Amino acid sequence: MWEFAGTREACLYRRVRTRARWARLWSMLTGRSHSLLQLSAVEADCRVRSRHWAGTRTVPIRHIRGSEGRCGDFDADFRPLQEHSRDRWVGIATARERGRTLPPVELVQIGDLYFVRNGHHRISVGRAMGQEHIEAEVTVWEVVGPLPWEQRVELARPLPVGNLAAQPA
Repeated sequence: MWEFAGTREACLYRRVRTRARWARLWSMLTGRSHSLLQLSAVEADCRVRSRHWAGTRTVPIRHIRGSEGRCGDFDADFRPLQEHSRDRWVGIATARERGRTLPPVELVQIGDLYFVRNGHHRISVGRAMGQEHIEAEVTVWEVVGPLPWEQRVELARPLPVGNLAAQPA
């Protein structure tokens, strides 16, 4: 159904999906994750001190780095990883091209990063079309303790190497 209405948008979707496949392959070859951060990991590993609605804001898309429950559907650059998202993605791209106003996405802010609750496809389409900012309804979470991705960085740092013989036992 969307194929005829959005042929250009369907081509863009295929191009973005191809880039996602190449990025996934590169990720496997280099051993570096190109996955979205998981909001559930924050709830599991940290204590959320407070949650409050911060209103509707314009958010830089590059600061949206995670997801609530859709990490397997999009990569860290919000390129679709699953073919089942094709019709929805093309439909949103077609609506944008026709000038339709789309509702704000729903985000959770933790520090300087944002996690998507609702609006993954709108963010994906926006990024693919060169959009740098997006309107979002934002809920801020104040957390106590190191965030899961900060802990992984700490674990990945090599231990200092020095003259072990000169160090006291």
